[in-house]
Amino acid sequence: MECSICGKDFPNLNKIELEGTIVGVCDKCVKFGKVVEKKIDYQQIKRYVSFKPLIENEIKLVSEYGALIKKSREAKGLARIDFAKRINEKESVIKRIEEEEMGLDDELMKRIENFLKIRLTEDYEDAG
Repeated sequence: MECSICGKDFPNLNKIELEGTIVGVCDKCVKFGKVVEKKIDYQQIKRYVSFKPLIENEIKLVSEYGALIKKSREAKGLARIDFAKRINEKESVIKRIEEEEMGLDDELMKRIENFLKIRLTEDYEDAG
C-alpha cells in the first residue's frame, strides 16, 4: 500500500485524519495528522525497511544491529528515553529498533551512528 503523503510503499499503513479526510500514511508521515486507527504488521515492515531500500543503495544493516545499538547506548549510561531525546526520536521507535522489529531510514541511522560512534552498515556483496 502506498503512503498518501510520501508515496512510498508499505505493507500496512496508519489511518489518520488530515484536513477532514481519512488517509493511510506510513509511520514517518503519521505526525502530519491525528491518528484514527493504527494497525501495523511489524514483521513485514522489518523485512521491507531492512532489506529492499538498503540493497538498492548497495549497503545493508549489520547483523544484530539492535543489540549493537542497545549495548552502545548502555555503555554510555543512557536509558532508552534519554537516548531518544538526545537524538530527537520517540522512545517507542528506539525500542522497536533495538528489538529489531523495525529497520532504519538513512537519516535516523546517521543520527544513531554519529551519537553512539558506531557503524550500522556494511557493504552489500552480490552472491551472483
